[in-house]
Amino acid sequence: MKLNLSVLTMVFVLLLISSSPASAFKIIEAGDTVTMDEVIDDDIYVAGDNIIIRGTVLGDVFAAGVFVEITGNVTGDVMVGAGDVIINGNVGDDVRVGAGTLTVNGMIGDDLLAGTGDLVVSDGASIGGDVVFGSGQAVLRGDVGGNVSGVGEDVTVAGYVGGDADLRMDKLNVLPSAHINGNLKYSSPNEAAIPPGIVMGDTDFTRGDMRKEDHNKKSSFAWWFISYLSLLVIGLISLGLFPDRTIAISQTIPVVPLRGLAVGLLIAVGAFAGSIVLLVTVIGIPTGILLLFTIMFVLYAARIYFGLWVGKLTFSRLGMDSKPWMEMTLGLLLLLILTSLPLIGGLLQLVVTLIAIGSIYYTHKGFTQG
Repeated sequence: MKLNLSVLTMVFVLLLISSSPASAFKIIEAGDTVTMDEVIDDDIYVAGDNIIIRGTVLGDVFAAGVFVEITGNVTGDVMVGAGDVIINGNVGDDVRVGAGTLTVNGMIGDDLLAGTGDLVVSDGASIGGDVVFGSGQAVLRGDVGGNVSGVGEDVTVAGYVGGDADLRMDKLNVLPSAHINGNLKYSSPNEAAIPPGIVMGDTDFTRGDMRKEDHNKKSSFAWWFISYLSLLVIGLISLGLFPDRTIAISQTIPVVPLRGLAVGLLIAVGAFAGSIVLLVTVIGIPTGILLLFTIMFVLYAARIYFGLWVGKLTFSRLGMDSKPWMEMTLGLLLLLILTSLPLIGGLLQLVVTLIAIGSIYYTHKGFTQG
């Protein structure tokens, strides 16, 4: 799964901040198959291995799982974090997805925002608003009523685009079945062969190496060193003040990775939604600001637990004795190197953060129940 860091980050910031709070909140443990074939007159939060929505949801859907399929109807927004997502039914408003693969066969009433490894908008699919994506492979065969903006390695346009198209990729394929009603602006190492009569407006081509540009931005040594140093300080302080709990959280990571990912996503979404609700009420503004800053800090610092686990695993594989501070130092170094990789680094950082948050939840649950 190959993703552009800046687009993926933008997608998830928009995804989290613009999410409305749900009055129904449900967490299903990983390993369960959740099938909804009835009418639900409410917003829903749901997490599980396999989530299948065949009925009608009169509200928004927030889902996290390994596989999510929507074959029914959702009148509001859909927000999903999953390995594979298929939308065969109808969604009344926006769809925001972070996934390995996303296939749209049905209808989306408004905008689609997607950070995926592979994105397919099939023949017969319809998106009423704009499409914004960051994907490794993207194939757009259906109808898009608005504009298309995206970044990818290999992008194919084969359907109808009602507005402008602004794309940046390694390779652009424009098939004879495509129709771009507005302007086409794209950046690529090589100029694409565009059949005549496809673009109704102007075509603006800029020769550029996307990989080189992104790599230069993300490999800034000063930024990287400051990030590593700040996380290491936070990690060492946590080990010094709360050694047992810090180590326990890191040890929980390999035990509940999928559950941690699903629950971490729901906790992040719920916390952001709660802070936004507080911010729109005058009396709740101070609490909302405090909660928002707390969320941002937790999202940033949660990686220390994953780093500790990576470090311990590395020393173990090397057959070397180690102390927690040594594991933290090495693990965060390796983790930041991996999350700095072009294209896949953004997705990896997001997954690591959410798993760590989920592990914090399950560890706290174990401590309080123990």
